[in-house]
Amino acid sequence: MITLCKTCHDGLHAGAIMLKRTGRKKGSLLHATQMNSIRIQLLNRLEAEETWGFVTKEHRQLVGLPKAHIFDATVIATRGQRPRFQTTTAILKRCVPDGDFKQTKGVRSEQRIPTSKIGGFRKFDKVKYLGQEYLIKGRMTTGYAILMTLDGTKVALKPIPKFDKMKRVSARRSWMMMQMPVKADLTAIHPRS
Repeated sequence: MITLCKTCHDGLHAGAIMLKRTGRKKGSLLHATQMNSIRIQLLNRLEAEETWGFVTKEHRQLVGLPKAHIFDATVIATRGQRPRFQTTTAILKRCVPDGDFKQTKGVRSEQRIPTSKIGGFRKFDKVKYLGQEYLIKGRMTTGYAILMTLDGTKVALKPIPKFDKMKRVSARRSWMMMQMPVKADLTAIHPRS
C-alpha cells in the first residue's frame, strides 16, 4: 500500500506524476471470486439453502450436540431439527500424500531421510498396538515408531512403541479411513427449553 495526498493521488491518475516505488500486490482473489460465482449459480439452479457458521452453532447447541464436524453436518442437513441417528459409528476419511516430499535434513541437507520401509513399516501404515489401531506418523531406524490417530494427533505412549510389538493391519493407501464411535449420548438428545 502506498499513501498519497489528494493532490498527488489525482496527479498520479492523470499521468502527471510517476512514483519511484510501486506497491506490492498481496495474494489473489481469483479463487474467492470463482467460488462466489459458483455459489450464486448453485443457489439459483438447485433447491439449496445457504447457511452460516453462527446459525449451525446455534442449531447444534439447541439440539445439545457437542462440537464436531459430523454433528455440524447433521444439523445443517436437518435444518436445525432434532436429528434421529441410526448409527453409533462414523467413518473418518483423510487424504495421504503420494510421497515424502522432505528428502533430507540438516543445515546443508547432508542427512538423507529414509523414505522407504524401515523394519517393514512405512509412514501412514495402519498398525495394531496394545489392542488399538493407530497410524504410523514417524519411524526411527533404531526400531521405534511414533503413532498417531487419524486426525493427525500424536499419541503419547510411554515407552515408545517398538516395531516388534506392533502388527501391520494395512499398508498406506491414497485415503486413510477408520471407523470411529460417535462420541455423544445419541439416545438422550433433547432440545433445550
